[in-house]
Amino acid sequence: MDVIALLMSRLLGSAIVLMSCIIKLPQIMAILRSKSAEGLSLASFETELIAYTLTFAYGLHFGLPFTGYGEAIIMSAQDVLLLALIYKHAKIPMSHVAMYTSFYCGGLAVLLSGKLGDDIMRVLSGASFVTIVFARLPQIYANFSAKNTGQLSIFSYIITVCGGSVRIFTSVTDNAGITMVVGYCVSTTLNLIIALQILFYGGSKKAPVKGNGKAQAAKKKATPARASKKKTPAKKKVEDSEDDESSSEEEPQVRRRLRKKRA
Repeated sequence: MDVIALLMSRLLGSAIVLMSCIIKLPQIMAILRSKSAEGLSLASFETELIAYTLTFAYGLHFGLPFTGYGEAIIMSAQDVLLLALIYKHAKIPMSHVAMYTSFYCGGLAVLLSGKLGDDIMRVLSGASFVTIVFARLPQIYANFSAKNTGQLSIFSYIITVCGGSVRIFTSVTDNAGITMVVGYCVSTTLNLIIALQILFYGGSKKAPVKGNGKAQAAKKKATPARASKKKTPAKKKVEDSEDDESSSEEEPQVRRRLRKKRA
């Protein structure tokens, strides 16, 4: 039974690694298609990148099977691309981009240097799942407050939830430790909440801009007024012509009366 469980763990782990290659692709395509980062929490994706980095650094340090942490490397690469798109379309200040990039690159160099002890790496592994919590909470709150999920991709989160569920099983069978098991349980639950929010609130819907209706109504009111102003001279001309006709009819009658008096 142990052999079967180990074999299942390896197969499922390999499937997760392969699936992770496309897990962020729907989200990337959604941003490229709409040219908008609406609904995406910058803090959420920046924190998520740190969490994935701590996860694969832990696997590399302790020499775990690549199927046990390989998706974290691929997800980190995709998060880097997503952050670049968010920085571009959300017009994030360059000072913020430079500060975060230098912080991440410096931390990555320290993690991969091999100079950190086992105890420190275990603490950082636990911190990675705490980081995942802080990565998901801003996104959950943003969705709840806006009652809209913007450009978030339901396909990406469904795949993430399925992968997280499988990862819980592989972590148990690979004896990855209680920290990773609990961490995957928490992260999968939070990803499920976001997936349900996407289904409940729906995607990006362009709300009508405030003031447009009033402006259009004002224009409609203004146009008849202008038309009436233009029409008033025509009315005056008609009245003047009627007066002229009436006066022209009265002139012969007056002349006839004068002739009769003279006679």
